Formats: sequence, C-alpha cells, structure tokens
Amino acid sequence: MPFSPQFAGIPPESRHHGPEPESVAARPLGAEWMSDELIADTRRVWSVAYGRVISTDEAVEILNNVRRFAGVMLRAEREETRS
Repeated sequence: MPFSPQFAGIPPESRHHGPEPESVAARPLGAEWMSDELIADTRRVWSVAYGRVISTDEAVEILNNVRRFAGVMLRAEREETRS
C-alpha cells in the first residue's frame, strides 16, 4: 500500500527542512518587505548558528521576531526620552 498523508487524516506537510526555492508570492501577507535575498541571507546565517539548514518558514519567523523586537526597543527608547 503506498504511503498517503491523508491515510491518517493528517494533511500533507507543505514544507521541509532544507534548501527550497520559493518566491515572494509564497509568503504571508504583511511580509512583503522581506526580499528573496534577505530570506536567503537569513537562512545562511541562522543555518550556521543552528548547525543545520533552516527552512524558509523558519527564516520568515526569525525575521518577523527581529522586526517585532526592534519595534519594542524603539518604543522603549521613545518613552525613555519623553520622561
């Protein structure tokens, strides 16, 4: 019997860890600021840090987390200068 991800009622995974070519169109809305080059650079840098090749989804999550962190730091700095 051939393997089918639907056999157990689990939808098939759309991504795997490792190199995978993707375009901007495959990214979630709100991530338009992430160029293909930025994601590729992020994958390169963080793959070395993690000791394994990270996926495009992981790179997008990392970039979103860094952006949110930078936003928090900027708000904290602005509040500090108002005091």
